[in-house]
Amino acid sequence: MEIPIGTKLGIKNKLICAVVFAVLTGCQQQEANENASAVKLPVYQFNGVSASARLKGILQLKQECLYVNDILIIFPEHSAQWDSEKEALSYKGKHIRLGNELDIVGGSGNFERDNLRIKHLSPMCDHQNIWFAG
Repeated sequence: MEIPIGTKLGIKNKLICAVVFAVLTGCQQQEANENASAVKLPVYQFNGVSASARLKGILQLKQECLYVNDILIIFPEHSAQWDSEKEALSYKGKHIRLGNELDIVGGSGNFERDNLRIKHLSPMCDHQNIWFAG
């Protein structure tokens, strides 16, 4: 018995759609996992002197980067670590999870003036407003 051509195309199209859907779903899940584990912590060389202003707000993750109040946080070298499993920042003995409040001293910077001091800055980071943690 021969299957009509219209039925063959219908089955083939459904199979293609199912495969495409499975691939896209897998990519979205992988991308979400990669965003949490691919956090980039931009750093600067700390000379022992820092501003004493205070920045307080919710710790946010956007495009591989950590922000508070939409201000990109730049840490002194070797002072901060990211735990991708817990989605938490370790800084000065404290562990701050995404969505929790971060209270940090330091001072604002100007990217045009300060960009040569910054290392490991992902091109995905919005660096219009930056904060040098102290």
